[in-house]
Amino acid sequence: MTGASITNQLQDSVPKQQGTLGLIAGDGKLPGILAKSAKERGYKVVALALTQEAHKTVSPYVDVNIIIAPGQLGRNFKLLQEHNCESMVFIGKVRKLNVLKNLHKFDWTAIRELSQLPNLNDDSIHVRMGEIIEAMGIKVLTQSEFLRHLFPEVGVITKRQPTPHEYVDIEYGMKIAKEIAGMDIGQTVVVRDRILLAVEAIEGTDEAIKRGVQLAHGPVVVVKVSKPNQDQRFDIPAVGISTLNAMKCGVEGGVLAVEANETMLVDRAEMAAYADSCGISMVAI
Repeated sequence: MTGASITNQLQDSVPKQQGTLGLIAGDGKLPGILAKSAKERGYKVVALALTQEAHKTVSPYVDVNIIIAPGQLGRNFKLLQEHNCESMVFIGKVRKLNVLKNLHKFDWTAIRELSQLPNLNDDSIHVRMGEIIEAMGIKVLTQSEFLRHLFPEVGVITKRQPTPHEYVDIEYGMKIAKEIAGMDIGQTVVVRDRILLAVEAIEGTDEAIKRGVQLAHGPVVVVKVSKPNQDQRFDIPAVGISTLNAMKCGVEGGVLAVEANETMLVDRAEMAAYADSCGISMVAI
């Protein structure tokens, strides 16, 4: 092998510099996974972490790591500009109830922008934030550009397949979940025997599941979907070990059904092994 060939191979193995990526990081494992993926693609990553948990999660993979408050929009926008971010991405859980409890800490920019919205639904807030950021010349990228490997294709993911009776509940739950997702209420429903037990709202997926399991006094079918017009720049539906823990909640069995190619599985192998140990079937529909 010639010296030129070795040099070319080394150059090919080094990721091309992609510029500076701003990362708005919430809680959960996904911000760390995305930050790692972005670094491997050659981005300089500037993380604006919404919590101490997020700050710790992304720390090994980012070049700059700053803790921010979601209500300090003026400062946050300025940080993106000061660090010359050419693009940015939103990722991770944001506990909306905690944000709403701290409205008194919002700066003038946040108050001005939120007061002009028709409502405080997630879609309205996300779209407006995206408009402001892109008006600053910063492109908002989709989470899926970095995390496509987390989206399952159609099929059963665990050893146990759903029973015919459970597939009936999955079909019923999928129809209802799509309807509530289209109204921007939530993206998860809990079903048993074609009875709707719980609908996700502001409390989040895991709390809705726990409520459904308590009402059922036994295993349930959980269905999680994307919105009909899901903006993949914001809040792609995801499930993880905590989802399975919520389903277990003192009972064995049940089904976790997600929308194939639209919902992310965090730690897929770990989830499948844990689900098998609990008798839970996981399927991408």
